[in-house]
Amino acid sequence: MLNFYPWGLSVNLVHPLGPDRTRVSFLSYVWDPGKRHEGAGGDLHRVEMEDEEVVEAVHRGVRSRLYDRGRYSPRREVGTHHFHGLLARFMDANS
Repeated sequence: MLNFYPWGLSVNLVHPLGPDRTRVSFLSYVWDPGKRHEGAGGDLHRVEMEDEEVVEAVHRGVRSRLYDRGRYSPRREVGTHHFHGLLARFMDANS
């Protein structure tokens, strides 16, 4: 996940460890330290912990016996699905 803030960029790396385990790593790249504590990324640790909770909730939902879709939410991840399709076509064309 790429998170852009007035001060720079935060990258969340989601590492699947197995069907029911995931590790999330957080990397920050600061290009304007003077803005580090402003706006949505001002309390970055709290934001990262919220992101980690979202990943955990998704894993619980996917394992639910009521979940009958693919890996993308048809209501909330249309853009993500489209982006991944573009990326796959680009990578295939350049291989």
